Amino acid sequence: MPMSAESLTGYVGNLEPWQEEKLRQFWATLIQLWDAHSSSRRTPEHTRRASLSSNDTNTTTTAKSPRRGFFSLTRQTTTQATDDDSPPSPVPPMFLPMLKTLGATPSDLKAAYSLLTKISGDRLQTAYLRALKQEHPDAQLLRFLRAEKWNVPRAWIKFVSALHWRTNEYRIDEEVLCKGEKYHLERSRQEEDSVEKRDGENFMMQLRSGKGFFHGADRYGRPICVIRARAHTPSEKALGSLRDYIVHCIETVRFLQVAPVETMTILFDLTSFSLSSWDFPAVKFIIECFQENYPESLGAIIFYKAPWFFSGLWKLIQAILDPVVAAKVYFIDGPRDLERIVPPSQIIRELGGRENWEYRYQEPLPCEDDRLHDTATRDSIFAERRALGEELFAVTAEWIADPESYGWVEPRELAIMKMHDNYWTLDPYVRARTLLDRTGVIKDGGIVDFYPARTNVQVYDEKPAVVGDWVIGVPVMA
Repeated sequence: MPMSAESLTGYVGNLEPWQEEKLRQFWATLIQLWDAHSSSRRTPEHTRRASLSSNDTNTTTTAKSPRRGFFSLTRQTTTQATDDDSPPSPVPPMFLPMLKTLGATPSDLKAAYSLLTKISGDRLQTAYLRALKQEHPDAQLLRFLRAEKWNVPRAWIKFVSALHWRTNEYRIDEEVLCKGEKYHLERSRQEEDSVEKRDGENFMMQLRSGKGFFHGADRYGRPICVIRARAHTPSEKALGSLRDYIVHCIETVRFLQVAPVETMTILFDLTSFSLSSWDFPAVKFIIECFQENYPESLGAIIFYKAPWFFSGLWKLIQAILDPVVAAKVYFIDGPRDLERIVPPSQIIRELGGRENWEYRYQEPLPCEDDRLHDTATRDSIFAERRALGEELFAVTAEWIADPESYGWVEPRELAIMKMHDNYWTLDPYVRARTLLDRTGVIKDGGIVDFYPARTNVQVYDEKPAVVGDWVIGVPVMA
């Protein structure tokens, strides 16, 4: 029998007391870091400079009197920096001892120190505010806690590693979200042959071919990504643009996960699949992306109509899958079995279902990304986001200090709602439009309509996990 939503704990609104304590500890590690590197309230100029530049360095400001920190182990005031002070250490004195009290091993402490030399203090806070998007702040941290089996130091390491990857390595906001489909279209139209032109052509080919696409939701409200494996032709020359396309898709699906939904379903359509389409580097990149940078984002992975020889390829895939992820893998042989996860009216005809829908790519519109160039408005809205972040961190510190008072509950819920609304005001200034925006799936204000051409389509609550006796195909356990 499937598990009921009420029986699953570890999610927002359904935490055991010990899980809530772990969440408070996780928040405490972050707030202590930000507090130690924020010696006074930011000036408007500091806020503007720190808002969206990934190349900013930690900045300290002078103040006439110290302020009480949001949270620290000693609950003491922080020391103010002066013009004569040297730059603060990337690792506050009490931070590593704090991790140690939470169970960090020597290797954990070494990893934490290394991370803070790469991204710390103000840059870490900015990276967090940019990565949060419209997501519930607690839901985001809980995903990392569940992925690391509620080990707070290791969840912190995974979380900060993901922020470092987003900010310093892949530059998600600048290179993926802000540039988007129209940017690659323009590169593909360059007259001179170049690497940039070929990358643009390869990226647009992924979109136009329908090799992978998002359409609809399953019985639990999870957005569905269909990958037509037969349409893929491996190419080392196109691997860079393929990776960009994969990250573009992963980032896009985040906007389809409307609370309480936190995960997605990936369906690999293996109809007519042959070994000529097998691409282990691409598969490995997808797995590593989800496991390291987007943990607990997969609700189900379906291999649909797998040929007999796929069992050998599955062994290669299974070897690099986390056991928790591997337990969400299902082999399904036809539409009747698939109906256990997706209602028959929402299975497209291509997969043997009833829905008369075909993928068609709509080209970017000439002026759809004009607001990306309005940097003054962008910076103003992000300055508001930083101020709202300070408000959220302050009331979260109250929760950490006195969880039994409950005076923090309503102000914290209000702060979280303001952060959500602020993102959707900011969205058109930081995110290029996608096919899902053009077709009306993602609407202004973050409203998601999986079936914009229909009305009154029922979308189910997500929380029950897909379990074996719901699927006639055998669930694969690690």
